[in-house]
Amino acid sequence: MEMDDRVNREGGWTLVELILSLMLIGLLTSLAIPAFYQIGERLERKLTLDSLASDLRLAQREAESRESETELRIDSSGSGYRVIRGGQTIRRTFIRPQYRLTSNYPSGRIRFRPSGHVRGGTLWLERKGKRVGQVVLQVASGRPRVEVNP
Repeated sequence: MEMDDRVNREGGWTLVELILSLMLIGLLTSLAIPAFYQIGERLERKLTLDSLASDLRLAQREAESRESETELRIDSSGSGYRVIRGGQTIRRTFIRPQYRLTSNYPSGRIRFRPSGHVRGGTLWLERKGKRVGQVVLQVASGRPRVEVNP
């Protein structure tokens, strides 16, 4: 009889243990999914702002190398922007529909002089009316600095 008792005790997990294990896995998963979503959303904002900063550097280099005024012009709807030199569009970029660009520049026009200098200012990335990040252009040097809000 001792052999039969030992076999029954070594049989495996009970139903209660299985249910508790599945509940714990479900709880941990429900906590982890929103965190992963936030990480993905923050990365998307960072990539959008990095692309804008890169295009600002492009406009500055174009102004310096061609020795002509170049501007980055934000669309009136805030859905994208263009890099323009001599009345011709060099680059056209659209941002994702859930975002909108605004700035403290008059008419959304950032002008780079032939020397590459620009008036300092800020371009904001908004989502549902809330600022979620910004690119700050430093005075005179025109160097862009990306800041993503948490």
